[in-house]
Amino acid sequence: MDARARARISAGFTLLEISITVVIVAILSALLLAVMSSLRSRAQRAQCTTNLRNLYVGTESFIQQNGSWPQIPRSAAGMSPEYAEAWVKTLEPFSVPAKTWICPTIQNLMKNPDYAKPGSARLDYVPMPFDDKPTTAHQWPKQPWFIETGDVHGHGNLIIFTDGSISDLKTVLQTAARKKITR
Repeated sequence: MDARARARISAGFTLLEISITVVIVAILSALLLAVMSSLRSRAQRAQCTTNLRNLYVGTESFIQQNGSWPQIPRSAAGMSPEYAEAWVKTLEPFSVPAKTWICPTIQNLMKNPDYAKPGSARLDYVPMPFDDKPTTAHQWPKQPWFIETGDVHGHGNLIIFTDGSISDLKTVLQTAARKKITR
């Protein structure tokens, strides 16, 4: 074979080399998508945790200023937009905007509806009902204050307790089961 023929052969890629390159790029893309999805899920869970902490701080400020848990009457319809709007308006003066009540994972699952329009408020964290006595909301350290409406993070609903700690329902149930077994 002369030099020109060898140069032509080595100058191009073979079908096998191109196929291997495409397969490697596809595998790396799939791995990258899985990592990105995992990172997005972690970020959304972190945002939910931050939302719960902000609800806790705002509600604690409300209790300190007013002497009791916010008394928002629940309608027969349960979590109606009016009920949600009442909670949002009650805690807004305590630096808890409407966005704080929205779980980013639930928002994505619902295809990002506009919760800021009048009459479309919603609560992705359910507030517990307490009476108007000054100490009721602080009576038990592991009494939930707010519970996420759905198990959207894979470990059970997120819960913030009277003492400010946050856990998921699965962990709470496992801990309770372990305590029951050791007794």
